[in-house]
This record gives sequence, structure tokens and C-alpha cells, in this order.
Amino acid sequence: MPGYAYFLVIGAMLLTAVAMVLSGRTRRARDGEYNTDALGFVGGVLNALFIVVLAFYTVITWTDADNAAQGAETEAANLVDIYWQAANAPKPNQVRALVTEYTNEVADREWPLMADGKNDPKADDLLTALHAEVMRLPVGTDDQLSMRDKAADDMRTVTDLHRSRISAATDDDVLLKILLFGTIIGAIAMVVFPLVIGFSAGIRHLSSMVFMAGLLAFVVYFSFELDSPFSGLISVNPDAFQAATTEMSQIP
Repeated sequence: MPGYAYFLVIGAMLLTAVAMVLSGRTRRARDGEYNTDALGFVGGVLNALFIVVLAFYTVITWTDADNAAQGAETEAANLVDIYWQAANAPKPNQVRALVTEYTNEVADREWPLMADGKNDPKADDLLTALHAEVMRLPVGTDDQLSMRDKAADDMRTVTDLHRSRISAATDDDVLLKILLFGTIIGAIAMVVFPLVIGFSAGIRHLSSMVFMAGLLAFVVYFSFELDSPFSGLISVNPDAFQAATTEMSQIP
């Protein structure tokens, strides 16, 4: 984990310990002057809501990352197909040069920008130029027509996947932001609620609450790491495009 994650976890544990020592000295905490059944019900509802929100957030972000990884592999595979199909074109080097340049641009420059939630205009320009070159492939014979049509189909797939990838990296998903906010509020409520009702400051209670606070702080940190499929703990890497570049270099 990065340094700020340790700071978050340890800070939450220390803050909880101090708050428990202070709040545990109140008369309500010593005498238990509260309705345990009602407060237990409220605590159970808070716990259930927190688990539900966290589960939805984790499933959605994990699915987005998986879709991004599969999309990258498909996009890279289609670029290799276009490279192969350009072999019999009158000017294969122009198409192949653009395929190679675009693939390298995505792996080397666009991917780090996506991790920061940005787009790479040069990659867009290269993709447009490549599409135009593919559509200029000759259609004089059945074989050539088939070659251009297949390359055009691959280009449509590449364009759609590129657009989807950029959208996932740059657009703010309102639902995910709400779920992330709910996860943070739920984690805070899980610690604050027992303190508010007068949690005892006994050593067993203190240790259990401190441990839970540290665990919830890690959950919050992990939730932030899941916020984008191109950065964080489960980020999708450009390995598929790097492998495609290597494969292209070996194609005659």
C-alpha cells in the first residue's frame, strides 16, 4: 500500500481509540442508560445498508475493470488483423505504419493519460487517419473487396472499443460517485454510532472498535482505488497493445 493508505488506517485507529477513551468515561456508558433493543436494531440497519452499498460499488467497479481488460485485448487483436490484411494492398506500408504508430501511442502515451482521466488527441488523429487509409484499399476484385471489408469491420470494432475505453477513463459515473460517497458515510457511521450511544471503554471493547476502525479505513482506501479501471490496485494495463506491437514486428 502507498504511504497515505497506512496513514489513513493508523489515523482512523488512533482517532477511534482516543474517542472511545473519552466517550467511555460518560455516565451513560458506565450505567447503560439506553434502549439496547432499539439501538441494536438501528445498528443492524446501518450495518446492512453499508454492506449493500459496498457490495454494489465493488461489483460495478470490478465489472468495469474486467470489461476494460477484455476490450483492450479485443482492440489489440483487431489491430493485428488489420496489419495482416494490409499485406496484399498496393501500399501496405502506409496502413501498417499507422497501425504500428497508433498501437505504440496507446501503450506508451494514451494509457498514462487515461490513468489521470484524460484523453490523448494524437491517438484520436491516428485512428482517424488509419480509418481513412483502410477505406482507400482497392475494391477491383472480389479478393480485394473482401480484404477492405474485413479491414473496415475490424476498424469499426477498434473505433468502438477505443471510444468506450476513453469514456470509461474520462467520464464521471454519477451512480459510482453516489455509491462511493455512501461507502464513506457508512464506514464513518459504523464507528461513530457505537461511540454516540456510549460504548464502554473496556479493553475488549476498545480493541475491537480500534480494529474495526482500521479495517473500515482500509475499505475506504480500497474503494478509492477501485474508482477508475485504469489506475489503482486492479488497474488494467496496456500489455495487450505491447504484445500486439511485438507480434506486428514479426509479421513479414
